[in-house]
Amino acid sequence: MKVAQKIIAILKLYVRYTIDFWSANITIAKQVLSPDLKINPGIIVLDTKVEKPLEILTLANLITFTPGTLVLGIDPGKTLVVHVLDGAEEAKVSIPRDLEQPILSITRNS
Repeated sequence: MKVAQKIIAILKLYVRYTIDFWSANITIAKQVLSPDLKINPGIIVLDTKVEKPLEILTLANLITFTPGTLVLGIDPGKTLVVHVLDGAEEAKVSIPRDLEQPILSITRNS
């Protein structure tokens, strides 16, 4: 991957994560301020391809920094265990698609 392509991929990941981060903040604020706490917490196990320390660190931090999610465990190259405050089924799809794949495309295509 050329340097310019890598920079574009990093910027795309940054924009996508920023949107997701603020969306999660608004959702959590609404839930906390609501008179009825309507959450459905759960723990999900995702198959993962992250193996390199930079990939693991980046993915785990992006998930944990997002309000309502917390990485509980990582088995590099195998599984990722995540606690979600709400939306477990959506997280099973969005984490690999919106975070893991962009990270892998940046770190593995030199």
